[in-house]
Amino acid sequence: MANCSNNSAPGDEELVRFVVEEDSLPLEKREHLEQCPLCQQRLAEYTRLNDALVERFYRGFCPDGIKLSLYCEDLLSAEERASIANHVLECQFCAAEVAYTRRFMQDAPAVIETGFSPHSAIRRVIGVLTRQQAYLITRQTEENIVPENAPPKNSWPRQYRADGIDLSLHLSRTTSGERILLGILSSVDSAESLDVFEGTAVELHPGTFLSNIGQQTFQDFVQQVQVDELGNFAFHAVPNGDYILLIHLPGKDVVIEQINIEQPS
Repeated sequence: MANCSNNSAPGDEELVRFVVEEDSLPLEKREHLEQCPLCQQRLAEYTRLNDALVERFYRGFCPDGIKLSLYCEDLLSAEERASIANHVLECQFCAAEVAYTRRFMQDAPAVIETGFSPHSAIRRVIGVLTRQQAYLITRQTEENIVPENAPPKNSWPRQYRADGIDLSLHLSRTTSGERILLGILSSVDSAESLDVFEGTAVELHPGTFLSNIGQQTFQDFVQQVQVDELGNFAFHAVPNGDYILLIHLPGKDVVIEQINIEQPS
């Protein structure tokens, strides 16, 4: 990989920390990175390598989602509870999933079902944010979409994982200024074909947490789209606000909470 000779160019170690540890770069080096195609290529290569390592080794020794849910509901044996409790102390990913599950269990209102509801038979899985990082590489597509540089507190793209499903969310804009929320679905199992997601309905709801939108407002989504044959979906002309994403997969809904979209400064 060729190095940039500019004195403002970030070094390899700085780029690695930026990708892996989400370390911020000094303003001078960030501005250089936004303008230098060579440094953008270096960043893209480190990001690709990091994603490959995360996909290969992510939570390889962790309890599965069902075990963590049973742990949150105190339905495991004393020995299993102790083992998972010790693991959660050391694993930030499992700790985040446990925190999401417990918050959802605490906040979700009790609902008395008087009849059959399609949603009552569906298991809901909360997506866990695994990586959030600014994406500085300009790319042109047939729609002339270019990524949008969000502020550090709300950086893009974002990587989520939920029950064997990976989701990458990107906030972009067209050359005309239209805001687009792009999603890319993939399976943790590399042998599984992407066409299993084709035709899946994806809804964008106003709100912050699933418990806020209630059973009665499931049809009050901002937009509904379908996943294409490559596992991609896109919401166009998305206004500022807080959103919840619902992905209706067979037998389960994947829920992505706390999606905040703001006008970049």
